[in-house]
Amino acid sequence: MKGKIKISVKDKFISFNFTLERNVTILTGDSGTGKSTLIKMIQNFSKYGKSSGVTLKCDKSCIVLEDSKYWETELEDTHESVVFVEESTPFLTSYDFARMIKNSDNYYVLITREPLPQIPYSIDSIKQIRKNGKKSTFESIYKNISVKDISDFPYELAIIEDSKTGFQFYTKASEGTDTECISSNGKSGIVELLKKNKNKKILIIADSAALGSEIRELVYFKEKSQNKTDFFLPESFEWLILRSDIFSGSADIQEILTNPVDYIECQKYFSWEQYFTMLLVNSTKGKANLEYPKNKSQLPSGYLNESNIDKIINAMKIKKK
Repeated sequence: MKGKIKISVKDKFISFNFTLERNVTILTGDSGTGKSTLIKMIQNFSKYGKSSGVTLKCDKSCIVLEDSKYWETELEDTHESVVFVEESTPFLTSYDFARMIKNSDNYYVLITREPLPQIPYSIDSIKQIRKNGKKSTFESIYKNISVKDISDFPYELAIIEDSKTGFQFYTKASEGTDTECISSNGKSGIVELLKKNKNKKILIIADSAALGSEIRELVYFKEKSQNKTDFFLPESFEWLILRSDIFSGSADIQEILTNPVDYIECQKYFSWEQYFTMLLVNSTKGKANLEYPKNKSQLPSGYLNESNIDKIINAMKIKKK
């Protein structure tokens, strides 16, 4: 399944209208904001249809996956649907559930106030309910938290989530500055490095496409650091390269970047980072000094010359659409 999914759920008391753009949406927020109400309305419509007093409009089937000993079988038999899971459901935090959704063709709305580290999800996938009278919509929680220009590297330390091509690029790009680059060897290592270097001016560079489970704690550290910590969070390093002027002459790539949701098949690419890596690998085959490796082990030299470094850094000044 791919593309935007519009959903409208309403009864005589309240209405919910929202659009899903990714295969995983995390719906969070305090008690009383309407999360449980939304789940109950979808459950009632599924059981009783129009006689429930609920109206549900969506091009895809919407179901609530409830806790039972048959939940795995039910999920295996569900295709091309929007699956809602309530936060009190025990299997929500299990690795079995994470494994199953990574191989499915459904979209998921997971209601939880706690991070789900076993599932890679984007910071853009984390939503809360915004009420306006009887009308409720979803809004993104983590907007505009990424700096848009790091060309001067005015930091003492840059913590790079990546340990391969991304780390190689930012280490080269920061040469001649006072910024030391170190790798966290994955998203789970960022917090520990922050604790060890809490008195420094720090830039965290990470792929937003899979940083969802860590972002709340990282934002907490930013607030505690009294603005000594900044984030530079492109969709992924490969997305940043594709967004740069290195590929400005490719109309196909620019169209994909404008509307990625229309191209990314969720069953094949659970994370958008996976898709953009594939796109970069395929788009650079046979190109001298630019052929991007599937394993991301060694960044080709063409990306490390001064001209292309500037092009890649400047790409972050363009707002994501």
